[in-house]
Amino acid sequence: MASVNKPTDVKQKEADINRKLQFYGIAQAFSLGKAPSNEQIDVALNSLVASKALSHPSEKLSAEGRELVKDAVEVVNRAKELLLSKNEGNLLQDFIWQTEQFDAKSISTPGSPVNKDEAKQHGDKALEGLRTLGTLLITNGQFRKLLNDATTLIRDMAGDAAANTASKVRPSEDRLNQIDQPADDNTWHDPPNLSKDNVRSQLQSVYKRAPTDEARDAAGTTAESARQPDGSLDPQAGAQTAAGVAKDKINANTSDEDREAARNTAAEYRRRAREYLNKKVPQERREQTVWRLKKMVLECQQHPDYQQAITTLLDLAERYGKHGRSLAAGGTGTVKEGRTAFAAAEADLKTLIERFANGTSTDDLWASINQLYKDADQDAELRNWFKSMNSYVRKCLKQQGYIMEDECNEEWRRLYDHGNQLLRHRYRTHTDRIADEFKFLGSQFDQDPQNKAFSGAIQKLFNDLGHDEDGKPAFKPHLIKDLTDVILPALFENVAYIPVPRIEYSDPEIDLVIENLVLESDNFMPNVLEVSSDNFFRWGRKKVASKHQSKVDVKVSGVQMDLRDVSFYVKRKQGFPSLTDQGVANFFLGGDGLSFRMKLSTADEKDKQHFFKIDKVDVDVKNLKIKLAQSNHKLLFSLFKPMLLKVMRPAVQKAAEKQLKDRFNQLDQMLYLVKQEADRALEDAKSNPENVPNIYSRYANAAQNQVLRSKQKAQEIAAKTADKKVNLAVTKEDSIFQNIHLPGGISSKATEYRELARKGEKWESPVFSIGSSGTSSHLPSAPQVTRKPHTTSINTSTNGNHGTTGQHYSNGNLAKPVTDTTTGNAVGIETI
Repeated sequence: MASVNKPTDVKQKEADINRKLQFYGIAQAFSLGKAPSNEQIDVALNSLVASKALSHPSEKLSAEGRELVKDAVEVVNRAKELLLSKNEGNLLQDFIWQTEQFDAKSISTPGSPVNKDEAKQHGDKALEGLRTLGTLLITNGQFRKLLNDATTLIRDMAGDAAANTASKVRPSEDRLNQIDQPADDNTWHDPPNLSKDNVRSQLQSVYKRAPTDEARDAAGTTAESARQPDGSLDPQAGAQTAAGVAKDKINANTSDEDREAARNTAAEYRRRAREYLNKKVPQERREQTVWRLKKMVLECQQHPDYQQAITTLLDLAERYGKHGRSLAAGGTGTVKEGRTAFAAAEADLKTLIERFANGTSTDDLWASINQLYKDADQDAELRNWFKSMNSYVRKCLKQQGYIMEDECNEEWRRLYDHGNQLLRHRYRTHTDRIADEFKFLGSQFDQDPQNKAFSGAIQKLFNDLGHDEDGKPAFKPHLIKDLTDVILPALFENVAYIPVPRIEYSDPEIDLVIENLVLESDNFMPNVLEVSSDNFFRWGRKKVASKHQSKVDVKVSGVQMDLRDVSFYVKRKQGFPSLTDQGVANFFLGGDGLSFRMKLSTADEKDKQHFFKIDKVDVDVKNLKIKLAQSNHKLLFSLFKPMLLKVMRPAVQKAAEKQLKDRFNQLDQMLYLVKQEADRALEDAKSNPENVPNIYSRYANAAQNQVLRSKQKAQEIAAKTADKKVNLAVTKEDSIFQNIHLPGGISSKATEYRELARKGEKWESPVFSIGSSGTSSHLPSAPQVTRKPHTTSINTSTNGNHGTTGQHYSNGNLAKPVTDTTTGNAVGIETI
């Protein structure tokens, strides 16, 4: 008796279907703005680590394959500790919820410049203005040429750094020679297709290999030549991390000769970096780039939609900016109450940043920024400089052609010199302090122990993946074998039961519903796949013609089914016999099951096809059995079952053969149309050789256009056959026959999980409770946020009224070093 690879296990089937439908519910919850709690994340990740694939990897894996599994487990554990520790109190989930639910238009604040309706109109205008400006930019020829030239320059620099891959990375000489050439005047392109499906398909076609692998290949062999001047040898960064007691101890234990050698080495790296950048981006190229940017602005200004968009955005920014400053200056209790939700989101985000920054408070950073605002309020000259900058930017953006005039350059030089005198001399201490605060906060991110642990786990995973024992990039074929021989087969087996949505069909003659259809991956995948090819080549001369032909023979067998408890509903509305039936059926297809053999060959000139043609298709169906478990006409079916199977089997075979032929002929036609469109794109681009697309982008764009046309054609056909409806209903809400309830319906269970996704207060939902493991018992607690002593600007101000002389800033206050009376060394900082 014929059997299947994996007979249906009803208990396992139900559990597997429920698990997959829960994933559907989780996806619905995310779409509703819900998020899992820390406890739910903890249980899910613990269950993942405890799964058989990670806790007991297959012995068939190579030694390095098992080591990679351990690395993956370590990455999951470090990520769990990092997220759950820093996110203690579910701050991230609350932040996302508050920002999604926050409606600025609903807040009526005292002295508001607009009412709610006006605010909504302004929001729509701002969005439309941004969309217009974005479209103008991405369709402008100058902008696209600048992007191409920047890419060319980066590839050239990468080729210098990565000698081993220079031939692959470095651009051609023609492209390098054209890098300073502007695009043709007033060149505009069609806007790109930025739909979700198109962007996903482009990313999948471009990043077939992991970008991190390529980066390691280039960086592994050229670490010395690619070392950056602002990296680990940067004395300023070193001084930041060595501030306080550690710095003084290091200086005390380091000889003057060693410190001088380190300074000389760093200075040499900076000098070499400046020389290299000056060589790659000389003064002439910088000036040419500025001129091209101005030209791009001028061409956009000539567009009729530009002026309205830029005026709207500038006016709205000024209007709401003034209102925001007035509220900040006189924030009453009513204002604070009006923005409670947004303030809560701000507090959540601030706390998250501080926790990830090793528990370092950002109050000093905000104090340094606010100091510059206070300076502008107290100093009329600085305040007027900001106003002049605002007027200058407005004039450049709005007045057509002004940005290309000499007067514009002179005004910029005047503003630059004046601003340099104010910000880099009079208020240098304050501006340097802002930069120092940012650097100190960044250094705290690097010093956070959990950040370092997670980064180290990721680094070890990628090192074991693509490097040998000596740390050199290496190709590991045994890992490819692990993937093809162990991981992928196990993945197909573990997919197990795949629930199919409820299938509904309706036309004037019949209504049909099929539900509870579940495919088993181990049965559905063919047991045998054979591909053989035969190539013939003849070179002829004089009266004998050359010929080339290829033939391919594809054999597939062992597609099986064991479908239990498939519910159906059928109503024949016209013709004889007019009947209605509802019941449950079992379908079995064992042994060789569905098999087919297909012979293809290259198309000849006399054929209708263009690339390949189907010479022959044979489909065979064996061991097909149908059993009615429930039916209103069970006796009638039993009488006609032998005749039905006898008629149905050859009909199914013929229908399958026709479908295979039709599909391959359609594929051949589509490939031919893609080639024609790609060739047309190449011909059109010959008139503009600077923007000739590469062969991959030409064919990718042509294929996307053909797919889009096919979808449009399908929609047109569907519109013409409106009386025929085909529907795949995941839940009852999607069904066109909502009153028809079938036993064991998958759509009913999916509806329950969708309802479960909607439950819960705010961002919470019980649908995220997945996995059977317990919670972690030794998670580190969130770091205590404190204002840490640190040294910032020690510069001398040229104006004693606006700065300090030779003093430190610490925790937003003036501070001075504290020295040990016995040794004379600095041991800390005292706040004044």
